[in-house]
Amino acid sequence: MKARIFGACVALTILVSLINRRSPEPETKDGAPQNEANLVFSKEPPDPVLSDTMLAGYAGKDTSAAEDLEMMARFIDSVFLLVKKRDTADYSTNEDLVLFLHGSNSHRRPFLAQDGPALNSKGQLVDRWNSPLILHPVSQKLLELRSAGGDKIPYTKDDLLWPDQS
Repeated sequence: MKARIFGACVALTILVSLINRRSPEPETKDGAPQNEANLVFSKEPPDPVLSDTMLAGYAGKDTSAAEDLEMMARFIDSVFLLVKKRDTADYSTNEDLVLFLHGSNSHRRPFLAQDGPALNSKGQLVDRWNSPLILHPVSQKLLELRSAGGDKIPYTKDDLLWPDQS
């Protein structure tokens, strides 16, 4: 009986020592132990959101204003495909749409990054001239987008409209 208890104690001690044994510290490419000073990120990078990929290049030098508006429309359409439970009140104004895209939706998930070329300092979706986009919910499935164009005055002949009605 004493031998069994002694054997069980030895086995338990070995098991505990294996569990508590620290794994070796990860090493960097040069063989030095990894520490806070040589980490790539100072803090954990944020979770990517849909806008990180779908709006890459928005208002950039390689895209036109019309392409920017189409890029924004396709991004919003993609979010609407993902979030089926919504109301036109969720996106009746620019600010409402931004709240919806930032996570005030039935999924409670953000689809739009907190910063980037698509937002101005007031948190509005903007065109390449930093003018707020004008939204017109035509129906549950169609949202009309308008850019004020280069003159920054809405409803003039240089405005861009999506979907294009010409």
